[in-house]
Amino acid sequence: MSQINVPHAIINGLALSVPFFTTAPSILFAVTAVHLAYYQLFRQVMVSIILFSISFWSLLPYPSVVKFALAVLSLSGFLFTTVLFPPLQLPRPTGKYRVGVIDRYIKKSSTLKSKFSNESYVNIRILYPAEAASGETTEIPYQPLGSAICNQFMAFGAPGPLKKLGGLLHYWLLITVPFQRNASLVVGKDKFPVVVYSHGLGGSNSLYSYQAGQLASNGYVTILVEHSDGSAPLTKAQDGHIIEHDMTMYPLRETEKGAWDTPPYVKQRREQLEVRVHEVIEAAKFAMKTLPSEARFKGRLEVKKGVHLVGHSFGGATVLSAAARHEKIVKSVIAHDPAVDWMTDDSRYNLLKGSGHDGSGGYEEFDEEATGLEETPTLMMYCDDWVRTGFGHNFVTIDRLNNGASGGKGSKGVVMDDMRHFEFSDNCLIQPVWLSKALNFSGSDPEGRAADTAKLTLDFLGTHTA
Repeated sequence: MSQINVPHAIINGLALSVPFFTTAPSILFAVTAVHLAYYQLFRQVMVSIILFSISFWSLLPYPSVVKFALAVLSLSGFLFTTVLFPPLQLPRPTGKYRVGVIDRYIKKSSTLKSKFSNESYVNIRILYPAEAASGETTEIPYQPLGSAICNQFMAFGAPGPLKKLGGLLHYWLLITVPFQRNASLVVGKDKFPVVVYSHGLGGSNSLYSYQAGQLASNGYVTILVEHSDGSAPLTKAQDGHIIEHDMTMYPLRETEKGAWDTPPYVKQRREQLEVRVHEVIEAAKFAMKTLPSEARFKGRLEVKKGVHLVGHSFGGATVLSAAARHEKIVKSVIAHDPAVDWMTDDSRYNLLKGSGHDGSGGYEEFDEEATGLEETPTLMMYCDDWVRTGFGHNFVTIDRLNNGASGGKGSKGVVMDDMRHFEFSDNCLIQPVWLSKALNFSGSDPEGRAADTAKLTLDFLGTHTA
């Protein structure tokens, strides 16, 4: 289960307490700025921050009784927020192996010309079964880009009044991942299959650490792609420059009845997806051609017949499109709440043909129908919340997979009860359950649903690994 890091919880409580429990507006803004700045600089020095919180009030021109009351109020707020907003640590992987991690960039074999990305490298994270006593012992931060990613995440994902309050997510900076950097591959003769993982809109390769860690701890070398198309909150390119989240498409969603996936908006997402498919296939080719020759993995990868693909939401649409076009290198494909409407025209036609559905705006002309999803074993998992609302064309795809109209042998569609879309990522594992439920980000048991997702994914992969 998710673990509360007590020292980090205390620090986090201090960071949040004063803004939440100071009522005088003139003090509120000043103390918020100072408190968060101090928190960023000395977030691991608890005693200093506690003394700072108390002594700050002594500098104000108030009577002693008022200063004492404000100090008590601040510390009371600290205790309150420590309990309500604890920085959680991800549950440790439950497989029989420890998990090693390598972050790197791989050179693309070809460059796709797109207005969404012209990068020549793919940013990947490799998780793999590791020897327990090897690798570096330093903690690995969950968010390597620091507070900038918190600010950007709030800027595009939060309601209007909260967009500039990136400090509310700074507790993410206290989270670490339970992996060992540059560890040795586990000793033995076992060969490990490879999974390529594609994140959703607003996601990153960090935001799927639980699911990917479960795969690696159970014997799958897992390559997480951090896409350069502007779908991540922030990502760092190979030459060091930062790629920000692409906000240009969101105005296309605005209608008189509110924000929705209009045909112009969807068509832009389909064009963006071309970059993502290209990067997933580049990662798959790297796994099959380059990685097996490297010393750590030499002779230990099971990739002669291809790799497995896993993705969530936009990532689900990505891996389905990649499998439709490149069936010869894809053993199976697993899509968690796939945004089917955002799939490329040729691959969406391959999935939906004969169903009477074609997606927003219909099809434009495409040169050749993709056919890979007719033979590729396919698992689609949908949360019951999406099933109720009809998102992801689940009203079509689940039945088609289960009756053999789509997908290769063994394909199936599954509905996850008491689950929300964000629970396929780490989102609901790194914030308190009460908050996830209040925001309708999760059902009653996000840890249980995450474990169920991992088990169903592993069971399906196990069936189609040979």
